Amino acid sequence: MKRIKIYGFLFAALAGIVCFSFQGKTQETSALEIVRKNIMKQYLEGVNRNRLDKETTKWMQELSGDGSWPDINYDSRERGVWEPGQHFERIRRMAAAYMLKDGAHYGDPKLYELIGQAVIYWISRPKPPKSDNWYFASITLPLDAGYILLCMQEAPRQLSGQAVSGLLDWMKKSEPIEVSASSAFTRTLAVGMHNIIRGCVTGDEALVKNAVEHVVRMLRPGSGFTGIQADYSFHAHGAQLDIHAYGETLLHRLMEFIPMLAGSPYALTNEQMQEVYRFARLSFIKVARGGYTDFNVVGRQVARRGDGNARRFIRLLRTVRDMDAPQYADEYNAAIARFSGERPADYKIKPEHLQFWSSDYQAHIRPEYFSGLRMVSTRTVKAEKGNGENLLEHFRTDGVMTVMVRGDEYYGIFPVWKWNQIPGTTVPALDDLSGHKEWFANPGKVDFAGGASDGVYGVAAYAMDDYDTQAKKAWFFFDRQIVCLGAGISGGNAYPVYTTINQSLSNGGVTIRTAKGDHTYDRDSAWKNLKVTAIKNDEVGYSFSQETTVQLSNAIQTGSWRRINVDEPEDPVSKRVFRLHIDHGLRPQNASYAYSVWPAISDIRDIRPDEVRILKNTKEMQAVYSKEKDICQAVFYTAGSLRFGKQLLETDKPCIVMIRDMNGKSPLVYVADPTQKLTQINIRLDRGDGRAAARLVELPSGKMAGKTVLATALKQ
Repeated sequence: MKRIKIYGFLFAALAGIVCFSFQGKTQETSALEIVRKNIMKQYLEGVNRNRLDKETTKWMQELSGDGSWPDINYDSRERGVWEPGQHFERIRRMAAAYMLKDGAHYGDPKLYELIGQAVIYWISRPKPPKSDNWYFASITLPLDAGYILLCMQEAPRQLSGQAVSGLLDWMKKSEPIEVSASSAFTRTLAVGMHNIIRGCVTGDEALVKNAVEHVVRMLRPGSGFTGIQADYSFHAHGAQLDIHAYGETLLHRLMEFIPMLAGSPYALTNEQMQEVYRFARLSFIKVARGGYTDFNVVGRQVARRGDGNARRFIRLLRTVRDMDAPQYADEYNAAIARFSGERPADYKIKPEHLQFWSSDYQAHIRPEYFSGLRMVSTRTVKAEKGNGENLLEHFRTDGVMTVMVRGDEYYGIFPVWKWNQIPGTTVPALDDLSGHKEWFANPGKVDFAGGASDGVYGVAAYAMDDYDTQAKKAWFFFDRQIVCLGAGISGGNAYPVYTTINQSLSNGGVTIRTAKGDHTYDRDSAWKNLKVTAIKNDEVGYSFSQETTVQLSNAIQTGSWRRINVDEPEDPVSKRVFRLHIDHGLRPQNASYAYSVWPAISDIRDIRPDEVRILKNTKEMQAVYSKEKDICQAVFYTAGSLRFGKQLLETDKPCIVMIRDMNGKSPLVYVADPTQKLTQINIRLDRGDGRAAARLVELPSGKMAGKTVLATALKQ
């Protein structure tokens, strides 16, 4: 699917729509009459009458005598923007202009004649137009045909029998709803919508009933069809994280589907919608910063201009807010205010760390900044490319970490990105990125990918083993800093292995801290083999546990949207980009890195490396202690023990552990299994002063596997 065509949004009364008497009924309003009125109100609610009249005049003038438009290539089979589909779309809008009583074209005999000619041309072509993308035949064309029929049934003059029959035949070309209901909920909603419309057109109430039954069946909690996961992340096209792409489509279509049925015997209940509302509140509105989305939570849509702008969600969120329970209105209103820019990015943001164990994704949320981390395991698939979109997709799920303060740090960067240097990754710097298979045929290669969280702080780890490259990567999320560790980095590729610290839009100069002091450079430049202890660009700082050799660039990068999307312009795009990475060289053996990211700072002197202590950074274990918060976070890639001062933490299986109030009277121990295979873990904490406690931790299973467990408060 290329662009989602939205035909309406809100269920609200629309003045000027004439009540329809279906099949001559004048008695009590039937269920179909209610649904039909809802559909027409919803469809026409957002129509711009002046624009519609101008478009209709233009299309009437340009239509050829045979009923075709000369600017449309009817033999095109494109998968993206399918040119022949414009034919049906124009007829649909012309039909609306013909039936609207307050419009300039109401009842126009010439318009009626041209609508009929355009329909007959389409249905009479010896070689019917066809796209290589299933979406057009199964969704857009049936919906367009249905709205044409509905509008013309309410118009002063009806379509001919031949035209009606032909349009209904095109509606029936869609896959049966029984087929879509066995796979994808978003597709079922769209197919269900045009089945409902066809039922209203033909008076076949069984079509409406069947569509609703399939949708309700898929909405049942635990059905596994909606795409909404147990952690309220969202999957599409297999186990692919897609919160702000197909997750948006899910909400859009439900917000259309529900008003169609309102007030009828088929109306969906609030109880049936609870999982959807939770997805909207607990996931959808969370993974953005100000008016911009985290590019981690979409698939091939990163290659579309403007798709990273969260402002496009505003109308949708208002609709969801009005349908959800009133007590959640403030949450929606705050998100709408942030997305729109009416309020700052920190408006009503509270500190959270969201662990999405179903999707190998973490969201670290602070009033001052947002950070998203996306990994991939054998349980999930990498971000997709397809339909000529996202052509350079390759590494965007391999431990990718975004850092957003204003929110626009990555907005529109993708045409000029160096796609082998994606923030957070440790991968070979391949020249050819065409080897990524299309769609969702790229599962991860390792089981060990996940995290532990108490809902406020978190730790995540990824035992990467792909592209003939291995690395143990861990991230430790606190308030002022995110500590990033890598160990056991090895590669057998013919390309050097890079750990990319960041590649974001640059806003200003670069301050570099070396053994000689701090130096600020405002000019565009690049630095090779630079030995540093800290760097700052824009509102983000980076510090290193010891003097580290890095590669740094703060300069213009040029590309084009066409290089990542065949349907976008090839005009050159230039942007100033900050790019920072560590070059581990060719075929590294057991290399490592240790750095911290300091978001939302105004000066390099705001970096305080002594706030956090790195306890361990090996391929067997990575651990960090925050002095400020008295939090210990540890990743055990094998069973083992961690000694910290007099204290000793032991585990008998690989796991991730976070201990709150480490030196207090009753430390809180949080445990998670990133492999999602274990049932139990033995944890022991010896305080070194005669106090010790051991617990057998029972781990969640099924859809909850990977979720963090509060093992216990270890008391004296």
